[in-house]
Amino acid sequence: MRILIHRGAEEIGGNCIQLEAQGKSILLDLGAPLSGNLVGLDALPNIDGLKDGTNPDLLGIVISHPHADHYGLVQFAHSSLPIFIGNEADKLLRAAMAFGPFGAEFVNVSHYRNLEAFDIGPFHITPYLADHSAFDAYSFLIEADGKSLFYSGDLRGHGWKKSAFDRLLSTGPKNVDVMLLEGTTLGRSSEEPIASEADLVLQLKNAMTSTEGIVLAGFSGQNIDRLVTFYKAALSSGRTFVVDLYIAHILRAIGRKSLPDPTTNALRVFLPQRMKSKIIREKAFDIVNPFYAQRIYPDELKDNSSNLVMTFRASMAIDLEKADCLTGARLIYSMWPGYLERSSPNLRDWCQDRAVSFEIIHTSGHASKDDLQKLVKAISPKILVPIHTVSPEAYDQMHPSIGNVPNGEWFSV
Repeated sequence: MRILIHRGAEEIGGNCIQLEAQGKSILLDLGAPLSGNLVGLDALPNIDGLKDGTNPDLLGIVISHPHADHYGLVQFAHSSLPIFIGNEADKLLRAAMAFGPFGAEFVNVSHYRNLEAFDIGPFHITPYLADHSAFDAYSFLIEADGKSLFYSGDLRGHGWKKSAFDRLLSTGPKNVDVMLLEGTTLGRSSEEPIASEADLVLQLKNAMTSTEGIVLAGFSGQNIDRLVTFYKAALSSGRTFVVDLYIAHILRAIGRKSLPDPTTNALRVFLPQRMKSKIIREKAFDIVNPFYAQRIYPDELKDNSSNLVMTFRASMAIDLEKADCLTGARLIYSMWPGYLERSSPNLRDWCQDRAVSFEIIHTSGHASKDDLQKLVKAISPKILVPIHTVSPEAYDQMHPSIGNVPNGEWFSV
């Protein structure tokens, strides 16, 4: 088996790994880069048949999870290429298509399931459910030509699916030939312990109970783990959780019984003006119809503000200003703080100008150094290869045999 990292060996994001065996190839992820000037077709790696579908030996693309830096270039690949992704991840991305660019609708798609091995040509692939901030994320064991490779995808051990990480440590593959391991957190200077999602529930509850007015929850609408965290904290603090239509639509599309149902009293649903205009313009009334009974309107946001926790993004700022519901409010920002500098309006300034309290309560979607070390010890690879990291040198402390493979170079197992 031969391996080529097209992108990801020297950066966070944009993962794309090509595996070759018996003259056949598959891709593990085809992500959009997070940095640089390459976008769209120009960002596609130079792989025979990827753009035009003329290479019968390119057998498909296996997507580890629904984050754009792992699937974002698939839409520019030829539509004849088979796509393999988790069922619920596919549902999430399809649902998100109705609201903007952070979604995808794959044409030639098949769904894999946790621990159910499947074959693509000479490649025998076993998916392992991963604990990650992306919903329905997986790691993979790939076997071909008598060799084995473990690809971590993105993962952690402190989320609501911590049990999946623990099972990977105890019952995952052992003694693989090569392990491609993400190291997103390795370049960070802080050595403080990473908080768990359960830790965040208590922190959020304390913030909610000490807030006089509405609590605004600023997190990614596709981060289902964080949604559950805010929901648990809202229930614990005695507040009603309000989601916007985008999140309600995604939850309904996924349809998992363990998640709050936006068509019942578990949640209230707010329709921001921006989304309302889009629905009217596109006559997409079927998107909002299921939630009519749970709708909440601007006057109730003001009258009942002290009892509400509401999902928030910068584009909703004008809705809340018009609703006049910000007296005594608090914005809890629960994403990577680096995104703050890119928000429009600048959320810190927006809060300061409106006397809204601002607080960051967040934890990483990626594994700590200690958990990465546990995983390496458990799987015990012959060679450890850094990927999805800006600090490949940090891997030297984890394993005696490090394969620092630059982007664009084949290596054989």
